[in-house]
Amino acid sequence: MKKIKPAFLPAILILCLLIGSIGNLTSVLGVPALLVVVLLGAGLYFGAPRLDHLSTRQLRWGIGLGLLAMLIAQVVVLHVMPNTVYHDPYRVLSQADQLAAGHMTWDITYFWRYANNVPLAYLLSLWLRLTQLVGLSTNLSVHLLSILVLDSFIALALHTIWQLSQRASLLVVAFGFFALTPFAYTYYLQVFYSDLPTMLVLLIIMRSLLNWSQKTSRQRWFAGSGLVVAVMLGAMLKPNLVVLLPALLIVGLILARQHLWRQAKLTLPILLIVLGFGLSLPATKVIDVAANYQPRTAFSFPATNWILMGYNQHSNGGYSGKDVGRAIKLPSQAARQRYNLKTIPKRIKTLGVVGVIRLWVVKLGIVLNVQGIQRWYNGGFRAAPSWYSNHAGFYQGLTVIGYVAATLLMWGALMLKLLRWRPDLTDPHQILALLAVTTALGYLAFHTLLWEVEPRYGQAILPLLWVALAAIPRQARQSRPRWANQASLLNSATALLVAFGAAGVLGAQMPQKQVIAAQRSQLSVQYHAKPKTVTPGTVLAEVVDVNAPANYFSVQIHAGSQVQVTLTTLATGQHYRLTMAGSVARLHHQLAAGKYRITVQNLTTRGQQVDVTHTYHYQLAAHPLTVNGQSQPTTSLIYTCMQR
Repeated sequence: MKKIKPAFLPAILILCLLIGSIGNLTSVLGVPALLVVVLLGAGLYFGAPRLDHLSTRQLRWGIGLGLLAMLIAQVVVLHVMPNTVYHDPYRVLSQADQLAAGHMTWDITYFWRYANNVPLAYLLSLWLRLTQLVGLSTNLSVHLLSILVLDSFIALALHTIWQLSQRASLLVVAFGFFALTPFAYTYYLQVFYSDLPTMLVLLIIMRSLLNWSQKTSRQRWFAGSGLVVAVMLGAMLKPNLVVLLPALLIVGLILARQHLWRQAKLTLPILLIVLGFGLSLPATKVIDVAANYQPRTAFSFPATNWILMGYNQHSNGGYSGKDVGRAIKLPSQAARQRYNLKTIPKRIKTLGVVGVIRLWVVKLGIVLNVQGIQRWYNGGFRAAPSWYSNHAGFYQGLTVIGYVAATLLMWGALMLKLLRWRPDLTDPHQILALLAVTTALGYLAFHTLLWEVEPRYGQAILPLLWVALAAIPRQARQSRPRWANQASLLNSATALLVAFGAAGVLGAQMPQKQVIAAQRSQLSVQYHAKPKTVTPGTVLAEVVDVNAPANYFSVQIHAGSQVQVTLTTLATGQHYRLTMAGSVARLHHQLAAGKYRITVQNLTTRGQQVDVTHTYHYQLAAHPLTVNGQSQPTTSLIYTCMQR
């Protein structure tokens, strides 16, 4: 039996996950999250043998009913608690809505700066057009797409985990991770963006390579076709998928060194993956033409802009508004490139060896941080129900504890396996595990050593970690004491008590600012979004549902505009005058739950500009904007109501 040793790559991944684990435990909820991990880990250790004795029929019924309950809960969440989506996902959605309506223009500079989102916007517009044929609204269409992609990923992940491990206990744990934590009900459900499709693509790639050497010619034809399409789409949506190529090269070299290359039979799938990457380039060009998109280098950012931000110590290698602002002021892409190539070495020199290593560690902790899954691209609920707003600290605390604990538990199980693993590359499953580990390290290295970083980016390796966990063989089963079942139940119950108790006690210390109602979707002034010109005497009005007490209300107007903004309680008719502070009209006053009307009036003798968000078919808020009494259902003011 041929083995590689020592297990160098697994050791590096263990170190990365340890750093990520520490980063996830730094908040006030870190200690209870760790206690939940320990208790659940012990419970699963004692209860795994009993779970492994579940029959296939019991598993199918249990998982099937669980997934059905998950789907029902997802529909309820989308209906009762829709998000106000903002930043990049909204700009993509707005452009897709515009293209689907037949307006083939690109009116803001965002897509000239971030051209990688053009394919996503165009493909989303095709989906909107398709669903319009059967009478679905744009809102329902986007929700349906989110559910389809998310639940397909979950179902495919569970199926893959079962195929690789044949362990009922691991399957049940994976189901718990995906369906019983915030994973299925927050960011990936409520915000459609490229992150989840990328995870699905990675999972499809791994599945295509699963048992490739044992597939029949027909199976290879189907798997190969799917592999090419998946890689092509993945490369268009997220160019950093290219880390798969060096990962394949490393695994290929290891196989060749062990004289196992021919036995693995990976030449064809690797060529198909390369073909998929190659086809992504002309496919992107075809989409540009079909979408009537033409790049403009005057607005384009070179790749070095993200490297520049990646070495900004003041932003810890994350997005830097100052760096972006400086780039915008430069006249061309070439000028930005010259500036970046001059500044990047200076930043590295200023940091020094110790500073660079420290920055890498900080960035690694950021990219693996999952505490903010509910906040990613979420501007708040459009009108949070009172039962949520009145206990928001508890629910947000439970969300953090739940997902952090589930993530660290999975990482811990994987680290224990990696620690003992000496890859046997005569086993196709272990080849897949090695590729998953190497690709995950590629993603982490890309964002840690090179690129700018955000917590969302680390979620791309989630399917890879699950594949590795399922594919690495388990050690010989150890006997459990008689009281193992009772200990399992006791530990699990205690873990739940700790999670709920800590969320109740400590959760109140988390959010100092709670969004009660909001409509924050906008294309943004920085991307040259055009404000609405309000003629003299014009009145804009919009009703807002405030389902819980609040003490702050703001309406975004526009810099330099002179309009009167009032907030009226519909039940009593009481008026509140908002005062201008820059481009925002603000009110600091205690507001009771109820319905309110925002009124924006131009009392001057000349036109005034107001920031208004307009779509073609996507409904932004529960109530339409009215202009001089005329309803505009797909237009809205930009406002935020909070309890501070």
